Amino acid sequence: MPKTACVVTPLSTLSLLDRSPASPQVWVSRYTSLHTRPSRPHTHTFFELLFVEAGEGWHSMGERQVWAQAGDLFVIAPGEIHDPSGLDRASRWIVAFAVDALSLGQTELNLFLPQQLRSFLHSPQVKSRHLHIPLEELPRWLLQLQQLQRELGNKHLGFTEAARALLILLLIDVARLSQIEQTLEPELLLPKCSAQSRPLLTQVFRFIEANYCQPIGLSEVAKAVNFSPAYLTDLVRRETGRTVLEWIVERRMTLARRLLLETDESVNQIVQTVGYLDPGHFIRLFRRLHGTTPQAWRLSHRS
Repeated sequence: MPKTACVVTPLSTLSLLDRSPASPQVWVSRYTSLHTRPSRPHTHTFFELLFVEAGEGWHSMGERQVWAQAGDLFVIAPGEIHDPSGLDRASRWIVAFAVDALSLGQTELNLFLPQQLRSFLHSPQVKSRHLHIPLEELPRWLLQLQQLQRELGNKHLGFTEAARALLILLLIDVARLSQIEQTLEPELLLPKCSAQSRPLLTQVFRFIEANYCQPIGLSEVAKAVNFSPAYLTDLVRRETGRTVLEWIVERRMTLARRLLLETDESVNQIVQTVGYLDPGHFIRLFRRLHGTTPQAWRLSHRS
């Protein structure tokens, strides 16, 4: 079956964009299952935030396919081929913007935007990100998106400045969320790995990142990258100092710590969220790695 052609979309072709010289180069819209025009693989010359408000489905970024649910946020970089067709039945928001939409001088840029976000917006090798907004934060994110949509739609006095300010606040939230999630990036985790093994290790970490909330282990990772478990174990340990299973545990524990710190979910709920089937096993593993139980860790760090 032939692949669907990829469409390149410049920001200026988006139908809802206000093209007057004074307006910021930003566009926002909400999509639901009532929209009849299907999505297809595409790329564009601007940044895009895709926020899943409700529903679920597959979303592809480059060669990576992610199962997306309510609260998931995708930061799509210019030139990144992505396919949101699996989310056509979900409710989702899209914010598209050019860097020029910020219209900030260097002094203002340093003042308003954290270094991580400045690097993201200006690096020619930026990579798209998959983040997750905590459940208790969803109403605030929805309010910000609705406010931005109203400013651009109503065009009342000062709407340009208001829209730009709302976009900056939104991007600062993205940068903070990215910092909290500490998403695994092979290029950051493996600075000293050999050039020969880097492509394979990249596949390994991409698979772990996409599936760590499922009950996966070494055999599933090895099958995904078409190598034997023994070979993969030896390679990953030699290149990174950790085993495949240790990397899976590390990713799960990163999410578990964030949920313990930022939500009131029970330990049993968190166990299921991060991909474990046995709460007792999770608690023993957590105690071994952190020196205390999950509940004691939560109370200690919150206080």
